[in-house]
Amino acid sequence: MKLAASLRHSLFMYRRLAGLSIQSQLRYRSSLLLSIVSQFLIIGVEFLALYLMFQRFRSFMGWSLPEMAVLYGLVNTCFALADALAYGFDQMGPLLKNGNFDRLLLRPLPLLVQLLGMEVTIRRAGRLLLGISTFGWGLSGLLPTIQLGAPALALLLAATVAGTLVFLLIFLVQAACTFVTIEGLEFMNAFSYGGQQAASHPLLGYRRAIQVLFTGFIPIGACIYLPLCLILGRVGLPGLPAWAHAAGPLAVLPFGAFALALWHLGVCRYSSAGG
Repeated sequence: MKLAASLRHSLFMYRRLAGLSIQSQLRYRSSLLLSIVSQFLIIGVEFLALYLMFQRFRSFMGWSLPEMAVLYGLVNTCFALADALAYGFDQMGPLLKNGNFDRLLLRPLPLLVQLLGMEVTIRRAGRLLLGISTFGWGLSGLLPTIQLGAPALALLLAATVAGTLVFLLIFLVQAACTFVTIEGLEFMNAFSYGGQQAASHPLLGYRRAIQVLFTGFIPIGACIYLPLCLILGRVGLPGLPAWAHAAGPLAVLPFGAFALALWHLGVCRYSSAGG
């Protein structure tokens, strides 16, 4: 009962914090709209380059343009959702240096709830809109050739949730490492932003080491690429049975346990760095 009450309280407080963050950003609607539109256009150039490539080469590793659009859109949707929620994790360096992290420790609210509710960055909606639109466009072109029954839709939903969580957990790992380095770790962008770029293309086209990295260690590919391949009727990775593709989103669980353990270790060993 106490655990359920604590979870309800944390969820209630997160909604309040997130709501205040969104309200504050909506006060400057013109600036917010420009940020969203500019991000949509800038990131849209990436998909435009992909589109132009397919005007010259009709397939990539056997994938058609609509299939690539579905993969690209789903990965960017997951990344945009995680990026919008991870602002607090990205601010761990300044929080530790100026001592404001100590204030978070004194508040009767879980640290992760406070960091997640610090700011819901709705200007990231540009990438989200691009991801949803490219996903929808690609899927509309594939509907005559694929079966989207209840199992496929459930798997697609699981892939979206798991993919978002994986990206969010990568940001959490980066925040946990900040307890040691104080400054943010730029090389972690190779796994967050770099992982988003890598997962936007079929993993079958990468070397074995990259495939293992993004399916076994940082399971972006396992959570998004493998289940999507099963839905599209594509070969994900040679030798993997169909059940492994369907179970791909479950790879977020061990990675989540690792990220949370690393975060807990950092908090337990933290000593104030502020003045």
